Parts: sequence; C-alpha cells; structure tokens
Amino acid sequence: MNRLPPLAIALAAALLWLAIGLWQRTAAGTLLNAALIAELPLTLVVFGLAFVWARLRRR
Repeated sequence: MNRLPPLAIALAAALLWLAIGLWQRTAAGTLLNAALIAELPLTLVVFGLAFVWARLRRR
C-alpha cells in the first residue's frame, strides 16, 4: 500500500489548521492580514508535531 510521505501529511494538517483559524478569525471581524499573522506561529507548531507524528507512525 502506498502511503503519503510525512511531509505531505504535515503540510495538509498545517494548511487545514490555518484555513480553519483564518475562517474563524475573519468571521469574528479580524482583518485577514492580522488573522494570518496571529495564526502562523501555532500553524508552524502543528506542522512540526504532525511531521514528527507521521515519521514515527511509519516505523
């Protein structure tokens, strides 16, 4: 069975996290660029954790 590489899984998780965060913040009235700046640090953490999780899961 072909599996997605860990980088693809981590990227998908981070983009999903970012999209949901931007949607929630802009729906609450925050400007898009301010919402993006606010979401980026935690998005990077989600990317890192998802990457590590995907790498460990492949073993």
